[in-house]
Amino acid sequence: MQRKLILILMAVALGSAPALAGDRLQGWGPRVGLASDPDQAIGGVHWNLGTGHDQLRLAPNVQVGFGDDHTILEGTVPVHWMFNKVEADFTPYAGGGLAVAWIDRDLPPNSKADDTEVELALKAIGGLEWRLSGGTDFFVELNLEFGDIHDFQVVAGWTFHAGNRKKP
Repeated sequence: MQRKLILILMAVALGSAPALAGDRLQGWGPRVGLASDPDQAIGGVHWNLGTGHDQLRLAPNVQVGFGDDHTILEGTVPVHWMFNKVEADFTPYAGGGLAVAWIDRDLPPNSKADDTEVELALKAIGGLEWRLSGGTDFFVELNLEFGDIHDFQVVAGWTFHAGNRKKP
């Protein structure tokens, strides 16, 4: 019962992020990647909520990881500092955030125990973002986690821009 309640609350909170953002929603998109300890394939969605400052971006995301006898539902609220003044075809960024995760560890079939828990972790984030010819953005990102969720994640994703996005 507790596990279902946690899942429902996380889904409602993270699913309502775009609606709560209102005019701040600058874009959204899918994200996929790999994580270590536990070793997992991860997939999810992120939102670019901007901040009103040219170089700061609030980019909450939710993702689910499968593999290594674990299922992890994770939500993160990171802030990215965009290095816009770099003379290159890409924009580097760095930042950090707080992650909360619901972790379900698979136990042997004859076990009657429930091995689920909720964990918090801090993340250090670094990445590169490119503008694609179709107008969307593509990014690659490394997340170092300080807590009991993963050790690190390597993620790639796309951002589709909302109509109210500021032009660079």
